[in-house]
Amino acid sequence: MSSEHPDTKGEDSLSEYYEAEAAAAESAGPDSSAKDDADRILSTTPQPSKLYVALSDWLLGVEAWLRSHGGSRLRKGLRGFWAVVALAGVVLLIGPIINKPLSLDDITGSSTTATEHWIARDFNVDYRIDRNNNGELRATVTEHITAFFTEKSNETGITRVLATQYEGHALNPRLLTATLDGVTVQPAETVSGNQLALSVDTGTRLQGDHEFVMTYELSNLAYSATDTASEQAVDLLKWDVFGPSWAQALAGLDVSITVPKELDDRLIRQPRGSLAWTIVGAGQWLEREPGSGSDVTYQFTNDQNIPPHAQASFTMSFEEGTFTMPPPTLTYWIQVFGPLAPLAFLALTLLFALAARAVAWSDARGRPWYIVQYDPPKGVSPQTAAYILRTPQTVELAEALEFARTDGKKTRKASLREAAKVARRTGRAGNLPRALTHYYSSPERRGQLTKGYRKVPRGFVRDFFIAAPIALTIVQFGLIRQLSNQVVLSVIWWPFAFVLVSSFLAAVVLWVALSARPLTRKGALVKQHLLGIEAFSERTQLLQRTETSNKLLPYAVHAGNAKDAGQRVATLIEHELGPDATAGWRTREFLSWPRILVRVLSPLLIIGALAAAVALPTPYPQSVDYESYWGDIPGTLWTKVEAIEASATLSRTPEGSARLEVNQQLEVNFSDESSQTPQFAQQWPDSANGQDLGLEVTAVRIDGKDVPFAVERDHDTKLVRTKLVEVLTGTHTLDIDYALNAAAFAADENGLVDRVRWAALLDGWEHTTGWGDDPAPKPVRISFTLDDTLAALATESGWITKDTESSERAREWKATVIPFGELKELGARAAAASESSSASAGAHTHVLLIEQDEFGGWPLDPTLDDVGAMLDFPAGTFTQPDEGTLRFTQFVQTLPVLAIGLLSAIAILCLPAAALIGRTTGLRLSEQGLHRDLLRWLAPCASVAAFVLFVWASSVMPSDHPLLPLVGFPPVIAILVSVIGLVVARPRKQHRIPAKP
Repeated sequence: MSSEHPDTKGEDSLSEYYEAEAAAAESAGPDSSAKDDADRILSTTPQPSKLYVALSDWLLGVEAWLRSHGGSRLRKGLRGFWAVVALAGVVLLIGPIINKPLSLDDITGSSTTATEHWIARDFNVDYRIDRNNNGELRATVTEHITAFFTEKSNETGITRVLATQYEGHALNPRLLTATLDGVTVQPAETVSGNQLALSVDTGTRLQGDHEFVMTYELSNLAYSATDTASEQAVDLLKWDVFGPSWAQALAGLDVSITVPKELDDRLIRQPRGSLAWTIVGAGQWLEREPGSGSDVTYQFTNDQNIPPHAQASFTMSFEEGTFTMPPPTLTYWIQVFGPLAPLAFLALTLLFALAARAVAWSDARGRPWYIVQYDPPKGVSPQTAAYILRTPQTVELAEALEFARTDGKKTRKASLREAAKVARRTGRAGNLPRALTHYYSSPERRGQLTKGYRKVPRGFVRDFFIAAPIALTIVQFGLIRQLSNQVVLSVIWWPFAFVLVSSFLAAVVLWVALSARPLTRKGALVKQHLLGIEAFSERTQLLQRTETSNKLLPYAVHAGNAKDAGQRVATLIEHELGPDATAGWRTREFLSWPRILVRVLSPLLIIGALAAAVALPTPYPQSVDYESYWGDIPGTLWTKVEAIEASATLSRTPEGSARLEVNQQLEVNFSDESSQTPQFAQQWPDSANGQDLGLEVTAVRIDGKDVPFAVERDHDTKLVRTKLVEVLTGTHTLDIDYALNAAAFAADENGLVDRVRWAALLDGWEHTTGWGDDPAPKPVRISFTLDDTLAALATESGWITKDTESSERAREWKATVIPFGELKELGARAAAASESSSASAGAHTHVLLIEQDEFGGWPLDPTLDDVGAMLDFPAGTFTQPDEGTLRFTQFVQTLPVLAIGLLSAIAILCLPAAALIGRTTGLRLSEQGLHRDLLRWLAPCASVAAFVLFVWASSVMPSDHPLLPLVGFPPVIAILVSVIGLVVARPRKQHRIPAKP
């Protein structure tokens, strides 16, 4: 990993000078004077880790081996290899999808050509499932296929395609027998990928019906999985009898599965058979076929015509451990971790690149020690010294001091004044952009290579670090694109994260390889000379005591802290020229702290707005889709509620908390049409105004027996769902006991109150298939009991409803109640509802009964909102209501409007603020300064952030929502003002006035 440099003759002499100087210094031994010993300083270099040393030694060995075996031709060949890898990635990225799954159009289109091939008049298949001596699943399959070859068909036989791997298991398919029309045949076997094709070819064109019979064995069809219903581990057998490819139309299907009695006893539920084509399908829970003996048979059939590419499958869930699972295949591991391979390779490449940068590409060593220097290095300018020492912030100061030192007497004062201004800026944060721009654009940066002070470590290893990241990143992108169109097997599948991480790793490796510029031996010796000047400067306090004409001063400023060096130089010049020497040191490019704050804050506004839009829910949802009503909870689609009776009792605990105990009894019909184990789910509010209600589900029973259940959070509710293992069908009685342990919460209703709100049924229940569809649940009976002491304290109590006269818009109707006992006064608005009350043992019970009218409608007022009861008590009646949480919740609800308004106001006010600053400072808006940064940075970023929050807040907001103008108009005005600001602040071209002839 070396580099050749086109050094000139003079530069060779300079190199020889430093080599001679090093030799003379190294030859000084114990006889040297005490003064020389005092001037010697031990040269220290960072010690890399043992890992970096080992990796770098290996890289150096590889580099040496490749150089000895190929030279330039081998380098070109390796570059070509990585070009081919990159080209392969491009093909994966923009080329066709490999093994692209059939689309819906492909499947539906195949039905038009079904008669051009053979049709399965009958497909009868028998699976005999048992275990081998190792406990692994073994399936003996016999297929009877009655194939009808049409007049349009030119087929000479059939081909059955079997899978060789499934869910990471090797199926080891083995053909036992095959016959055609009763005659034994030997099918041709062809393995391709994960498929085995068994072809029976007669060599002649077939017509009419022909009987094909194949018997074969498959192993390890079951795999470990988690049961979706019970969430317990199971051995799952889910198998498509047609296999991975079935391009034939089907007229008849008969599938039977036979298992030994001991395996049947380990089924956690009855098997299920299903037949599907595209999105159309049907299935049934399988019952044991009549018979006797030690085997149990399940069967399902179909006699309807089915187009090509259908799927016929059966599912059997066994107890965990029923079968011995084989180790995953190599192909499985490749599919699982294949998408991560480029990332892992890039990470390993980064490790090697860092090791190379730390050791193999580190600076060359000078002598073991260096001495204090009193003279500048021969042939090295102060600017070059900055590049050798890598001190970008002091380059401009060194140049200015050197120019002032060598300038003529007439202009020396002007040069010193300019140097003083540079000194005041040096090392300050506001000068960093200018300093870095100057450092990386100066020709001296390239000069350190041409003069041989630094080198480019060219070679095989550097070529690899440049080519591999680019090629592997393209391959990573291509793999993500290809796998996004396949069934995802990867353990970790985060495509966007893969793209970001691979791009970041590749960029870092490229930066390490392309930016490596280690010092040569010659450069290391010069660096030691410069360190000697630094030591001299520290010992003599050169920056405080010298004169500006000192030839070491431009070199000494590179030592130590750049800002301290600049301030000391400025003091020297002020001492020589007067205190006004540094006046006007701030250039227009200099960034003051207000300008830095503006430039840092501006993009953070957009980042914060995007983060809020991604991480936070929409603050003004149009409606809430509750999971138990509209969600895809497995097994609940076909569950129908036929009746409900919910009873709640409100009490006050000895600690002063409000407690609501609820029993809910339902008549539920579990349909056998569900493709999953039938389940039931329901949910209730668990928080109000930001305050936790302490909802706790204590028991779920079906027909008096406790059943397993799970409780999950959904929005501001808790959802309870059953975890039934057994397949239930028909109507069953379901009881749910739950309690609100902190039922009261603080509410602001024309003053602070303690509110208890119980929603037995959430708004929208009557429009869902599980509750509201015909036949409607009957009865729907809601009862609420509270003791007379609490009833006397209540300022308002009754059934939940809304005040339809409070606004013309339904969404703005205020929450209110139908007072207990006043339902009849509503007349036609509650004609299909009735109410009753009873008293017993110091408590009153109120009962609401609602049902559909003769036209299928529900009573209006009791069903405008949640169905249940609401009571308000004076603040302080209960201990748990929290006014602070209420106020914070109210503030959070208004926060989006405040944030959008604040950001818009910032953007709008930037224009007058910039004009005021410009007028005060006498600068035009197009000239650099804080005023222009306000217009070019803060105003556009604030307006974009406001617009992002507007889109987020209004994404589901109706067009007539009253808040829409409040969140919509300010960002629009802010964007218009920002555009005006960008126009007036654009840099203006300097027009030169031509000289008069």
